[in-house]
Amino acid sequence: MSRAVGGTIRNATVSRDGNGWHISFGVHTGIRPAAPNGKPGCGVDFGVCASAYVSTESAPRLMPPSLTDSEKKRLTHLEQKKARQVTYAKKHNGGKYGRRLHRTIAGIGKLRTRQANRRRDFTHRLTTDLAKNHGVVGIEDLRVKNMTASAKGTVEKPGKNVRAKAGLNRSILDNTPGERRRQLAYKTRLYGSELRVVPPFHTSQTCAACGRADPESRKGCGRLFACVHCGHEDDADHNASVEIEARARRTGGTVTNSTRSVPRTRVPATGRRRMREAPKPAHAS
Repeated sequence: MSRAVGGTIRNATVSRDGNGWHISFGVHTGIRPAAPNGKPGCGVDFGVCASAYVSTESAPRLMPPSLTDSEKKRLTHLEQKKARQVTYAKKHNGGKYGRRLHRTIAGIGKLRTRQANRRRDFTHRLTTDLAKNHGVVGIEDLRVKNMTASAKGTVEKPGKNVRAKAGLNRSILDNTPGERRRQLAYKTRLYGSELRVVPPFHTSQTCAACGRADPESRKGCGRLFACVHCGHEDDADHNASVEIEARARRTGGTVTNSTRSVPRTRVPATGRRRMREAPKPAHAS
């Protein structure tokens, strides 16, 4: 056991990954939301180059590589090996996987699990620190599904820069903005802080000093933000985090766990649906 259960067990889930079998318990602890901790607030900008930039800090928080160079080479070798073995199985074994192919798949699963565990560890450390040491945590209401949509297009209208967009999508998903938001939503209640979600529009183009939004202040995806109106200069991600904090203080924000572009609402049925087809009318002879 990784730690004591600490409450009444309500359910148990058995799962399996590349490292073996696991069991997790759903426990009723009776813990209530903590009282406000009274600590200063902050804004956090989740990005790609900088995993997270906190408005009250002078340096970004960078997620270490989830795989070392040797592990990346090993993963590439195993994936290429798997492709060859699958092709051979389709040609000679009728698509049946052999023992060697299963060992290759297990090796890939072990590396992928190691990668996911390291990513999860960084995410938990980040969100716990933010919830513990701040009274208000402001983040952007990101639509992750829309941000990571494919750029392939269709046969009639093929997309542009498809490989570059695919790489950007992988980088966005590797930083898990949706999981960070989910963890902050419950950790802020445990540590006496508050999560405030603000609109993400033009946070990277708005000056944190004068409050004016202008795309000329940040050209392209450069790291420097230089306001063309007041001359304020700062790191682009830090400037965005300060603007996020300001929006969180002004609007009060909202807390939702959904990252869908359009929230889905269950509509109750107006009446009992028929489960059988109505009898067909008899035809006159």
